Order: sequence, then structure tokens, then C-alpha cells
Amino acid sequence: MISKKIGAVILSSALIVSALPIQSLAAADLIQTTKIAAGVQSGAAVSSEDLESMINTVKSKITIPSELSEFSYNYYTGDPYSNNTWNLIWSTKDGSKSINVNSDSKGHITYYSYYTNQSYKPVYLQSELKDKADAFIKGITPDIFSKLQYIQTSSTASYNGSYTYQYQRVENGIPMPDNTVSVSVNYQTGVVTTYSSNWLYDVTIPSSNAKITKDAAAALIGKNSKMTLSYQSAYTTDNNGKSTAKAFLVYSPEKSYIAVDALTGKVYDTQNLWNTAYSSKEEASLDMGSAKAGNLTPQESAEVDSIKGLISKNDAINAIKGNTKLLFDKNMTSITANLYKNTNINGTTAYVWNVSFSDPREVKEGSTNSYRAYAYASVDAKTGKIMSYYSSTNNYYNTTKDKWNDTKIKYTAKQGKSIFEGFLKTEIPDYFKNSSYTGTSNDYIIAYKDSKPVYGGYTYNYQRMNENIPYAGNNISGAVDGVTGKIYNFNYNWDTQLTFEAPTNIISADKAFTNYIANEGYHLVYEVYYKNAVSSSSYTQTPLVRLVYRTDISPDYISPFTGKQLDYDGKEYVKPTSLYNYTDIQGNSSARNIILLANMGIGFEGGLFKPTQAITTTELNDFISKAGFYADSSKYKLTGTSVSRMDAAKYAVQVLGLEKAAKISGIYTLNVADQSLINQSDLGYAAIAFGLKLLVPNNSNQLHASDNLTRQDAADLIVAMLNSQE
Repeated sequence: MISKKIGAVILSSALIVSALPIQSLAAADLIQTTKIAAGVQSGAAVSSEDLESMINTVKSKITIPSELSEFSYNYYTGDPYSNNTWNLIWSTKDGSKSINVNSDSKGHITYYSYYTNQSYKPVYLQSELKDKADAFIKGITPDIFSKLQYIQTSSTASYNGSYTYQYQRVENGIPMPDNTVSVSVNYQTGVVTTYSSNWLYDVTIPSSNAKITKDAAAALIGKNSKMTLSYQSAYTTDNNGKSTAKAFLVYSPEKSYIAVDALTGKVYDTQNLWNTAYSSKEEASLDMGSAKAGNLTPQESAEVDSIKGLISKNDAINAIKGNTKLLFDKNMTSITANLYKNTNINGTTAYVWNVSFSDPREVKEGSTNSYRAYAYASVDAKTGKIMSYYSSTNNYYNTTKDKWNDTKIKYTAKQGKSIFEGFLKTEIPDYFKNSSYTGTSNDYIIAYKDSKPVYGGYTYNYQRMNENIPYAGNNISGAVDGVTGKIYNFNYNWDTQLTFEAPTNIISADKAFTNYIANEGYHLVYEVYYKNAVSSSSYTQTPLVRLVYRTDISPDYISPFTGKQLDYDGKEYVKPTSLYNYTDIQGNSSARNIILLANMGIGFEGGLFKPTQAITTTELNDFISKAGFYADSSKYKLTGTSVSRMDAAKYAVQVLGLEKAAKISGIYTLNVADQSLINQSDLGYAAIAFGLKLLVPNNSNQLHASDNLTRQDAADLIVAMLNSQE
């Protein structure tokens, strides 16, 4: 159980940082540590003895090279969600190498990282390094390893130079997926680079004898969480880079989490876990200069034509100031406005005036009126319609008197909704007509009455509908001030180029649930949940474990037409672990390189690599991109359907930044039998490609530069590119 005084929660992230020699800890250091720890009100101070004990505990499990002679540490006090944590750091004097370890107060290592400026050159296969991961876990937490089940290895090695081996806890033969361990091993050196664990040590594990059957639990889940029909977004991009949006239909469970207690049959819809996500959008600015007529390219002329008929800055400002339904403080006299060009993912372009308002009055010291209003708005530069608006609301707390002002709420939530919908009917009537109200929530606080908050505003939300089916990708929201009856927040997201699937000949929700619950991810598991208790002086959170049937089915989309599981692009779902396992490469000279790429998540679906088949330009570009290489398409580009060995090698040399050297004439020669068949202008590229093994001659010492690049050639090329990096 984790229990903390409420007063300490605010300071729960406070830390103690000290740079100390490992050999000794002075009394002054002890005084400094205890003083800061007491200020944190954590209930216990840390001492030099504590630090020395922790250092020895960690070093008994992890070898610290002598070259990492610099040492520092941080100490983080716990909070209701986490325990006290030691962070120990060893590094070289120049900082080129370091080891970073987190441990709880009992010496359980929860995180380890080894940093070095090692380059990423693939040498080992995934299968050759798993023993390294196992051995590392055994070395630092042998009690954990005996309860671990290997799950999978992630395929992002091309970006971090390592394979990440993932494990989950198992108790009584039953998975406990909320407790996990992951270990990353560098695929060039075989050295462990990171370790992290999420583990409950002192917790009671319930009996594994389930009283409820899996089928009975499924029936309870179906009864308590219906499958709902909705539209989701998918985007496709053609060869010219143009994206098209499509709204595809899916059935999905209305509750993102649901579980059934395997001992009692009780249905749970929460584990008492809290998460907050933030998102933001950025817009690209359009710099409007003074244009002069004549000497314009066709592209420049098109841009000029596209902004003809736009409203002026003053028109945009007046569209806001003149709208009487908006909350607008007359003191906001400082105004800035900028014109932006927005290009959506589907290629459509819109011009928008972004306008900022603020109150420039200086706040005088001791003034009883310190509130200064501000607002932001966006206006469609073609139509003059308001696209979004946000205004600050008055501060009703009197800091001078240290109390809330006596403020009257004049408008109810129902009245506010009527005001907001009247505004929507004027500004975006077509969008509003095709949306559905989804709920109201209280907004900012203006006072407290009987220890309960009094809210001064109401937020209203609407979702786009198509044939009475919701589409989560488009929505409208806004807020109305209960004091003034004015709108202080308004925004919407609406794609006018969207194509909707027609909801015809679809299966029933019950059939969709039957198909959904049959997918992988519905299991009997031990899950972690949290019991929370609040009193007048403390907040306590206790982690516990229960035996449940849980729906960890992902993706949770079911096709309403076929009943099959769909991925997030609306395509039939294919389990990732089944990809890139080939049955046709045994004995192939490039087999190891093909497997190396497969281990890095680069390859072909379907179980066949087809090594002698010519690779397409699109496939080669995909390989190069997934390997972590960036090519400036404005300078370098592969064209056509297939690609020759010479063109592929030339492209690789360009991507590696060696083009300047390749263009030097008169210094290159090739010891290959068919050098005379290589264009003189390509000789430098061919020589560099030969030297870096981007192009490998055959048994007859011929490069066959004009032949099509095969899939196995591409595997050799990509691995050689990775090995050529500094």
C-alpha cells in the first residue's frame, strides 16, 4: 500500500540531486540531504548510509566499468501512484558513455540504460541475442525471471540499433499482462542497452480456480457492452502523393475496457487507472509579400489566383467583433492578424485569418482589477465565416479580499445550449444539421457553495453523423458563459472531401460481438487494479490483483459486412508476428541479410520472399525508408516500375551522401570483368558501390550493372548501406 499525506502530493516530484565521489560521503552531504528530504514531507529522510547501501546493492547486480568514473544521483520521493526511487548515474568524464539505473528503496531495479555513441550496424539476428536478454534479467532479478513468459521481439531495430525482447508475468500458469519486462540488446555488439520492468512485489495472488467459465463470462461481457456501429477514418496516398480520406464502417465495443471476475462473475468497467492525453495542431504560415506583376511561373501564377477574392484583415477582425453572440471584452484593443494557408491531408487548401486580441492596459500594483482579457479566432478568408473562437473568462476570485466575488449565474445549461445552437445554425448550418448532440459538461469555477464548486460555463459537444451512424473523426464543440450568456469557445473539425461507406447488407450487432469475442486477446488473466481511499488528511492507493476474463482484443474493429477483424486502415487484420517468416530462402546466399532485415521489420508479407524476383521501385523505396534512411526527393528519385542494379547503387550512394566523391573523374577503376559495360559517368558510383558491397559481383566477377535489381540484391544493398554508416 502506498500512503502519503495530501500536503506532500503537490511536491511528490521533488528531487535531490547531488554529485558525489563514490568513495566517500561527507557529513555535510548528509546534512544537505536530510534538509531537502524534510522539506518534501515524505515522512523519511535519506542519509549517506542509505545512498552507500543503494550503490552497493546496484553494483552487486550490475558491473560498472572502471572508465565510468563520474557519479551522480537523484532521489525522488514517492506519491500515491509510485514508490520512492533512487536514480544512480555513472559516466565517463567526456559523457560519451553512461549507465543510468533506477531502483526502489528495497533495491529492486526498475530501469537500466547503457548509453554509448555506438553506430548501428546489424551483425546479430534476433534469435542469437535472446540469451543475452535472459541472462541480464537473471543477473539483476532472478526472482522475476522464474515468473516470466517471453512474448515477442519488437521490430523497430533499424531506428535504435537494437532488438527489444518483451516478457510478461505468469502466476499459476495464468498470464498477468499488467506486469511486464522488456530488454533491448544492441544488434552490433550484443550488449544490453536498456531494461525496464513494471512489477508488483508485495501483492497477494488470488486462487487460479475460476468459478465462471469463459463462455459464461463472454455472455456477461456481451450483455454489458454492446457493439456499436460507427465510421472510422482511413487515408490512402497515390503515386503522386495525393491523399484521399475514406470513412469506413466498423462495429466496436462501446466500452474500451470491460472484464468479468472469474471467481464471482462481477462485471468491471474500470481498473481505476487515470490517463490524460493532449494533442495540438500546427499550421504552416503563408508569408504574404508585396507582389509585382509579370515574370511569374505557372506555379506562382496559380498561387496568386488562389488568393483572389479573400477578405481583408479588417473584414476578418470585424467578423469577430461584430458577432454579438461571442464573449468579447471591449478592452481587447491590441490586435494582430495573420493569413495562413492550410493544406489538408486530402490535398484541399483553405486560407484562414488567425486573429489575436488582448487587453494592453498595464496592471497597477495593488489594483483590485487585475483581470486582462484575451481571445483567439480563426476566420475563413474565402467566406468570412468564423471557424474557431476562444476567449478568456473573467476571474471572479478577489485576491485582495482572498474570497470569491458574489457572482450570479443568469443562464442555465439548457439556455446556453439554445444560444450555442442558434449560433451554429448561422455559422455552419450544414455541418450542424448533420451532427448529433453528445453531451454537456460543466466548465470553469466561479465560486464554492457548501464546499461544492459553482460552475460559470457549459461545454457542448456534437458528433458528425452519416445515415444516423456516428463518425468520431469530425465534431463540433463550444462553450457558453452562464454569467453573460455569451459564447467563449467554439471550434469544429469537418472534412468536406470524405467518402462514406454505405451501411447496406450489414450483419447484426450480436453477430459482430460473437465474431469479436472469438478473436485473440480474450483470455483468463490476473489483472492489477487499484483501490483508492481519501480522508481529510491523506490519500491512499493500494494495488491489488484479481482473476478476470478480459478483452485485450486489438484492433477491436469488426467489419459489418464480413464479420472479420479489421486493422486501423479498414483492411482485414493480419497478425504482425506472422509477417516476414519465409519458407523460400533456405540455402540462398543472401539468406542472412534477408533475415536481418526481417528482424528489423523490413520485408514482404505472405511467407515468401521470392529472392530472385525483380524488386519494384516502390518496394525498394519502402525498404530504404524503413531502414532509417532519408532521401531528398527533390534531388534524388527512382523512377519507373523496376530499377537496375546500377541505378539502385547510384541512388544508395546519393542517399549515403557520397555523390560528390562519386562525381570525381579520372581516379576510379574497377577490377570486374564487365567494367567496359558501365557508363563512364557512372564509374565513380560503381566503384564506391563495389567498395561498400552495395553491388557484389557474381562468381564470374561481373557486376551485371544493367540487370534488374532482385529482392535478394536489395537485401544485400540495404544491409551494406547500414554497415557503411559512421
